[in-house]
Amino acid sequence: MKDNLPLVSIGIPTYNRAKLLKRSIESLLSQDYENIEILISDNASTDNTQEVCQHYVQKDSRIKYVQHATNHGPGENFSYVLLNATGQF
Repeated sequence: MKDNLPLVSIGIPTYNRAKLLKRSIESLLSQDYENIEILISDNASTDNTQEVCQHYVQKDSRIKYVQHATNHGPGENFSYVLLNATGQF
């Protein structure tokens, strides 16, 4: 049934929000609609964002995580998730 539904891309641009990120990801994974991809773009966080994201990447194949080496600002971080989304919506 999942293959018949359009893929929905959900972008999460983030920077130093590890605690809030856990809550956001858990909320997305608990949704009824399953045909999703979650794109997390980490704008060179200095907290434990990477560890949080790696945990969820291992837990669910629908999650894709990219950690940028340098902070490019919020606009470019938002653009990254938009340009790399593969879903129909």
